[in-house]
Amino acid sequence: MTDPILRRPILLGGLGLLLMGKGTAAAPVDGVLRGVLERVYIGWSEAMRRGDLTGFSRYTSRYRQMCLRNEVVSLRQPWPRAVFRGIVQAPPLQGLTCVDAAEHGDTARLVYFGRVDFGLESAGDENPVVLRFLREADGWKFDWIQYVNLGRDEAARQAIRRGDRKWLETPQFQLTGQYPAVPKPCREPYQVAGLSVVALGCRVTVELNGGVHREIVENDTGGRVITGGLQKGVNPVVIQPEVLAGASGVRLQVSVLTRQGTAAKELWKWSPSEAVGQWQPRYDASIFVKSAAVVR
Repeated sequence: MTDPILRRPILLGGLGLLLMGKGTAAAPVDGVLRGVLERVYIGWSEAMRRGDLTGFSRYTSRYRQMCLRNEVVSLRQPWPRAVFRGIVQAPPLQGLTCVDAAEHGDTARLVYFGRVDFGLESAGDENPVVLRFLREADGWKFDWIQYVNLGRDEAARQAIRRGDRKWLETPQFQLTGQYPAVPKPCREPYQVAGLSVVALGCRVTVELNGGVHREIVENDTGGRVITGGLQKGVNPVVIQPEVLAGASGVRLQVSVLTRQGTAAKELWKWSPSEAVGQWQPRYDASIFVKSAAVVR
């Protein structure tokens, strides 16, 4: 069984290799917007470095605060102090080249290129990093960091050095313009657990805890810690599989996790009993938890 992915309470998302097109001339960076967003980011990064709760609340979007709160609570860690315990540090902007500053509706981004230092080891090769922001009633707030690892793609690096921004037009870097719906707060779990989803040739939507935990996996393998974990007794699960071309199977698995986040043992698994192409649009299942597993 593939161990569920434990997402630490940090504001970092990773992306893989970029496919670059022909380079385009660099457009001027919006200096006013850049200055405003940089001040927000610096305020946030200093608050994270100092463990400053007041600064963290001031500079972090309400949406991200609730996402982090749910992650921390789902792992039975102390909120909000646990957000300052991650080993990943906010990268400083010194030495990086700003290649874009843009806003759309209630969303904005700053894009930099260079040796991004997360405080883990040597900064290594030059790569892009995207800082995301959300607009609230009292101004812009920091949301999350989108890091791009170009690997060995030196052609991509050369294109960015020449000022190419075509890659920012791809879907994963777009600004939606919409402030996302703030999640509902989850309860502290009786049992910390992770969900693993295998969706082959299909799209699967899974909901637990009344929709507080919701994830979609399409033609892939995915998984993460269950928001709100598992409660004692019956835990309803709603599964909606959608057949895509070449569908071959759906499998869900739940594992109890240790405090270090590794899978300790399989707790529950499910797959549709019908043949591919005859699946129902919705399945209602449940996980019964009698007692918390002793995996401390």
